[in-house]
Amino acid sequence: MLERLPPEIVALLVTRRFRDGDVVNLGIGMPLYCALNPPQDVEVIYHSEQGLLGFGPILDPVPDGHRLQTAGGHFVAPRPGMSFMSHDASFALVRGGFIDYTVLGALEVDAEGNLANFMRPGRLSGSVGGAPDLAQCARNTYVMMTHTSRDGAPKVVQRCTLPLTAARCVDRIYTDVAVMQVLDGKMMVEEYAPGWTLDDIQHITGAQLVASPVMREISLQ
Repeated sequence: MLERLPPEIVALLVTRRFRDGDVVNLGIGMPLYCALNPPQDVEVIYHSEQGLLGFGPILDPVPDGHRLQTAGGHFVAPRPGMSFMSHDASFALVRGGFIDYTVLGALEVDAEGNLANFMRPGRLSGSVGGAPDLAQCARNTYVMMTHTSRDGAPKVVQRCTLPLTAARCVDRIYTDVAVMQVLDGKMMVEEYAPGWTLDDIQHITGAQLVASPVMREISLQ
């Protein structure tokens, strides 16, 4: 069986695109690995919707009495220079286009860049939170997720079947087998996990894949 990448490695693939001074918002789930292992020698300013800006890494374990949390309920370290603001001011940053990158989890992403990440199949309701604002307003919207669901169903599809969080918003998709760019209605494979081929990835994907002109095996060099 072909091996898939652990989330720590997928996070490294995402964070290598960050540059000094970038403001980054991370969704719950796999995207949080980006804060557990922040990029070296790069100063990233992490943002959380409820009013935190510039906090440190996620804490594990959590010290007794520690109260500083993200919107997703994860405890984070304080950092010199970090800011606290009201909820409306925090969303003004989002809607004003001041978030350089948002990294979100997903249940489905399709070839048009549509994102579905708040309503699981069979449920009557879901919690959408700030994801629609982040997905539409961030300068770069990345999805970080497993390539398939727990039961093996494709999460990269030709057309989303679940309720949309936001339309035509996703720029790049990072999964445990590939890095893909959504471009002009096409799913372009830029990088693939060691040992995998485009045909292998296509076999577990619901959308038609196209090889990028620069497609290569994933390397962290």
